[in-house]
Amino acid sequence: MHDWNDEDCVKILKNCRKAIPKKTGKMIIIDLVLNPEADGMFDDTGLLFDLLLIAHCSGGKERIELEWKKVLEEGGFPCYNIIKIAAFPSIIEAFLE
Repeated sequence: MHDWNDEDCVKILKNCRKAIPKKTGKMIIIDLVLNPEADGMFDDTGLLFDLLLIAHCSGGKERIELEWKKVLEEGGFPCYNIIKIAAFPSIIEAFLE
């Protein structure tokens, strides 16, 4: 999702939501969740990657949790969990209830 601007992400999420069962479905997103105030192993790298996306993608960017929340809600996924793993990206579980 980081290659897309917020408007395009919302369109993609809305299309995904149409294909997911209403009560039991969920979507898994593997992507960065920036935390600019943290000092973890990958936090500085994430900010640098954000700069690369600005330079090479039309509207692409890395997002902090509040930005993910906004995009997910507008895309029809009011509930989500962010699972930090020992890797550059995180796991984002997006679901309806």
